[in-house]
Amino acid sequence: MNLSKMIDRIETKRLVLFPYTGKNLFLFNTDLPRFEEEYGVVYQGEELDYLLKGFLEKLQKEIEDDPEHYLFFTEFLIVLKEDDHIIGSIDYKYIPIDGETEVGYGMNPKYIGHGYMTEALSAFLTFGKQLGIQTIRADTKLDNVKSQNVLKRCGFRFLKEDGNLWWEIDLI
Repeated sequence: MNLSKMIDRIETKRLVLFPYTGKNLFLFNTDLPRFEEEYGVVYQGEELDYLLKGFLEKLQKEIEDDPEHYLFFTEFLIVLKEDDHIIGSIDYKYIPIDGETEVGYGMNPKYIGHGYMTEALSAFLTFGKQLGIQTIRADTKLDNVKSQNVLKRCGFRFLKEDGNLWWEIDLI
């Protein structure tokens, strides 16, 4: 893993979280093998279907349009230190409004059940507090018990149900 290239990274005991920047996301979108070589990682994250590829292309444009605030809406790749595999991603969904934003995350199913997402989210909350975020919300599908448990372990409290379950945590 080439840590010197991973600007604005977050490190935990088992993970490195590093954000897409305009430059590295362009490389990821256009030449994944070169991205993997340059950053010393192997992509094993969520399936790169047309929906995710479309999202990443849109994200690249958003980063170009607002590079000053990109940490609030870019994806952070979650890299497993033991084998340099990218196993998922985590993000704030938008620039905080009155100190509030949402968090989202996803992981390759083969890595679920090892506490990686709990570890990543916990570090991401600390990072958010350092950025001045005061409140973070998250939603889960009604039947996504594993994600609900991640949120509970990280201190989120149940907020409401509206077809999804909504959760919230105060960082102040």
